[in-house]
Amino acid sequence: HLLSYLYYFVSRNSNFPAMSIEERLESLEKTLDNYHDEIASVRSKNAELETKNTHLQDKYLEADEKISELQNLIEMNGNDVTKKEDEVDGDEGDGSTPMTPNAYTFLYTSELFSGPSIAGMVTCSIQYTVFSLFLLDLLNTESVPPGVAALVRVVQVIAIIIAFLVETDTLTALFAVIYREGFDEMANSFNGFAPWKYYVANFLLGGQGLLGKVVAFYLIIFADNVFDLLLNFTAIMFISELDEIVCFLAQDGYVGKKAEALAKQIEEVKFPRRPPKGILRHVHLILYGLIIAGAFVAFGFVAFEQASQESLAEFVKVQFGDDVDPTLGLFSGCYEKNITFTFGGWDSWDSRVQYVRTQPDRGDGKFDYCLDDGLQTWVFATDQSKTSCDENVALRSAEERSTSFDLLDAKGDQWLFETGNAISEFQLGEIDPSRFEIECGTISVKGDTTSSTEELCPVMTVDVDAIGFSGSHDWSKTFVLLENLNSEVVQFYQRPVFIGDSLGSEGYELLFFAGRRWVLATTKLLTEDDDPFNMENVISLFESSGFWLLELRTEALSYLSEAVNQGNDRGTPLGLQWYNARYADGVAFPFADISRPVDGSFRCGKCNSRTNPCLYEGICQDDGTCICSHGTSGRLCEIKPLSDGVCNPFFNTAPDEYDGGDCCVATCSKANCGVGEMNFAFGQSLQRNGTGFPNCNDPSMVPLTIYLETEIVEDAGSGFASYTVELHCEEADTTPMRVALDPSIVGTLNETVYVDDKAGSCLLSFIGIQSWTGLNISYQIMDGLDSSADSMLLMNEERNITADGIFALPTVYSRCLKETLAGVVDAHDLYTGSYQDEAFARLSNEATKFENCSSNQEYLIERYSLVALSTAEEAPESWISSKDHCLWSRVTCDGSRVVELTYDGLTNGALKGLLAPEFTLLRHSERIHVFGNEFSESTIPTEVGTLSALTSLFLDRNGLSGAIPSEVGNLSALLGLSIHSNALSGTIPSEVGNMSALTRLSAHTNALSGTIPSEVWNISVVERISLYGNALSGTIPSVVGNWSSLAVLGLHNNTFSGSLPSEIGLLDDLLYL
Repeated sequence: HLLSYLYYFVSRNSNFPAMSIEERLESLEKTLDNYHDEIASVRSKNAELETKNTHLQDKYLEADEKISELQNLIEMNGNDVTKKEDEVDGDEGDGSTPMTPNAYTFLYTSELFSGPSIAGMVTCSIQYTVFSLFLLDLLNTESVPPGVAALVRVVQVIAIIIAFLVETDTLTALFAVIYREGFDEMANSFNGFAPWKYYVANFLLGGQGLLGKVVAFYLIIFADNVFDLLLNFTAIMFISELDEIVCFLAQDGYVGKKAEALAKQIEEVKFPRRPPKGILRHVHLILYGLIIAGAFVAFGFVAFEQASQESLAEFVKVQFGDDVDPTLGLFSGCYEKNITFTFGGWDSWDSRVQYVRTQPDRGDGKFDYCLDDGLQTWVFATDQSKTSCDENVALRSAEERSTSFDLLDAKGDQWLFETGNAISEFQLGEIDPSRFEIECGTISVKGDTTSSTEELCPVMTVDVDAIGFSGSHDWSKTFVLLENLNSEVVQFYQRPVFIGDSLGSEGYELLFFAGRRWVLATTKLLTEDDDPFNMENVISLFESSGFWLLELRTEALSYLSEAVNQGNDRGTPLGLQWYNARYADGVAFPFADISRPVDGSFRCGKCNSRTNPCLYEGICQDDGTCICSHGTSGRLCEIKPLSDGVCNPFFNTAPDEYDGGDCCVATCSKANCGVGEMNFAFGQSLQRNGTGFPNCNDPSMVPLTIYLETEIVEDAGSGFASYTVELHCEEADTTPMRVALDPSIVGTLNETVYVDDKAGSCLLSFIGIQSWTGLNISYQIMDGLDSSADSMLLMNEERNITADGIFALPTVYSRCLKETLAGVVDAHDLYTGSYQDEAFARLSNEATKFENCSSNQEYLIERYSLVALSTAEEAPESWISSKDHCLWSRVTCDGSRVVELTYDGLTNGALKGLLAPEFTLLRHSERIHVFGNEFSESTIPTEVGTLSALTSLFLDRNGLSGAIPSEVGNLSALLGLSIHSNALSGTIPSEVGNMSALTRLSAHTNALSGTIPSEVWNISVVERISLYGNALSGTIPSVVGNWSSLAVLGLHNNTFSGSLPSEIGLLDDLLYL
């Protein structure tokens, strides 16, 4: 009927098409027929059920007869069951006990792997898995808090009681295993029952209950606040009750039909109670009570440990940032636990420990906990007399934790000043008591297990590679350990004190640690007494118990190191960056002024072959001192013998600036430079050492090779012992070489010397040669190394010498310039007097403007190109100067690049000489207009094809000869080419047709011959063609009609043949023919 009404309602109210009355009646008749069929089927099934019922009644009568027989047998054997039951009823009430409904009951009342059995297994697996994961996570990630508030403690006790009273799975399992009540009844009631399943299920039930209580216990003692405690406890209770919940769900049919039937059957089964008499009936309660007692004993132990604060760190180490308040750094160091409350009293439940300075003479600081309505957090005070919630505490943690009992909870927090500003750095860590003496005792040694002073570097030396500590005071380069009268190392802030090895007007120089940074000071301002040289006062200052660092006079400390932390703490100031001290108003201790760093640092002055060896091949001895080599000195042979006027081959390297310049004449600055350095020259061993620089290998120097041809004329008189050859450069006032040679050694002799790249003119002198000696010498000079491929002749003609003489050498060209222009200047053109040579000489004299030639290569190439043009031509007046070439009259630049070169010889006077091909070095040129000149010996250079940016090339009326180079075809951007009125010969190259942008071609009045290439006729954008006045031949093709933009066509005075093509009539824009 419900389906019928639903169908009627849908058909009436839906969007389906409306049905007619006849259709609805027909539908209702079909529905009634279906109902009649269903009623007949139900009646048939009822008949079958009546038949089965009759059969069951027969079976029941048979069973009743059997029960009667069994009762008779019981009476015959004297087993008075009724009497026993009465006895039991008398002790325990009515004796009817139901089974405990839970999922574990399914395990032993159903067939193995049936639906109910699987439901029990899944439930058991879930509970054990969840509890195990809970327990593993707790043991691996959590720890018992060092303390809890009183309210939390009360809730913990209540939670433990509830956990054992409410959740009784363990008690139920103990009862079932010990007494086995209903064992026989369950065996008779459930087909799937088996004894082994009974024991296994109850053992699993008891284990689950016990595991749940262990997890609950851990969660309770790990909780430090009421909310987390109750939340976790509730979750565990839910998991513990999961087996009962599954059973209740099964009774309602949510776990399957079999499980539903079994659950209802379990609920109906009851059996008489038969516990033993006396104490034995309470065994399960005794065992369960022992478990409860054990839990409370464990809880009491945890509570005792928390109340005694034994789990808290005994010692902590703190580093305060001092960027905002430099005095905070003085309180860095070690702090120890200090219990201020009475153990066992009610106040100990909520009280926290303090941490106070292990060395009160290094600051009276303390860490305490502020427990106030408005603030609940850890604080730090620089005065122990202040209360924990005093408004004037120095710092407080930004994180408020009402449940925190451990200072280490705040080690990752942001710490704030009372103004609310954050401290730049705060490091807090626990110190193992076994390492207390190392970390906080006599001396702290990073990463070591001893506190022996021998493990620390006893000598500090200022790094010689740095400028060092400057200022009005001349600071020592070496600092050693300061010892008292008992030869003990003086300590301050667990670090040794160092004293400088020199004594100045300001007393002793001291290097010591001040909690956060190392400081450098003199005793003049450190000590109160007027005698800065009193060593006893200095030692007593560091061994006193007073906190005197905040009582120093202004400017007492000169330099401060970078902040010391766990990463760079080596127990000494090795490798630290240093800064000038800066004092601020109202602050007793200076800041490290990071805006004024010091180019100086300390290194260890005691050698160690493995970790701190002697430098530069020095040998480290057992006592930590070095035997130095190669002229070095210093504690570690760190002082190099540079710039002493003597060339040291070991340091003749680029990193050492070639022994500080001692190995080359241009860089040596001492009076003894080069003296006695030459013992071999011109292929012979010298009789006495001369002056020179044979080991000069500085690449910035210029090599000069001197060639001598010597001979002794026969019968020319008696000989002589020696003669002297000297090279002296006047402008630099240097003597690269002065040697005494043996006249008996004749032949070709040569020697290479190195002079400054900008040495200027030099003089070559021959001394001690007289006419009567019969010695003839001729010399030549090479700019470059002997026999090198790039050697360049400096003097082409030999000079014969028969007597003493001084000869001037031409200026040596700049090596930097030669290397920069090597690709555009032929070396064989230099020192020849050619225009290229003159241009290069001019640039070489200007080379001082270009300290780094390679970085100005493009600029120098353009400048050389223009200077070469000027020197090659004969101009009415000079147009170049020492100014930037972009300012020259014939040059136009875009930025620093030359884009236009012009000269109108018709107006300004004709240029003569040569049109130097170096104008093609102006790679960025767009317009070159040089016309109306007399360059009769010049041609159009083939390099013109490299000017890819060129749009206009006018070289007309210059008297140029030769052929038109085919490379002009590379000028794809060229719009106008004007080369008329010259003496050009040959043919027009076909590559001209490649100039697709060409609009103007003017080559008339030359001596060109041959035909006009077909490629030229194919230039479509041409507007003006002037080729008259040549010896061109051939015919004029019809394609001339394709030049739609042509305005001027001049082809007269040539030797063309054939007829004029009619297509010329198509040239509508033609103005001149």
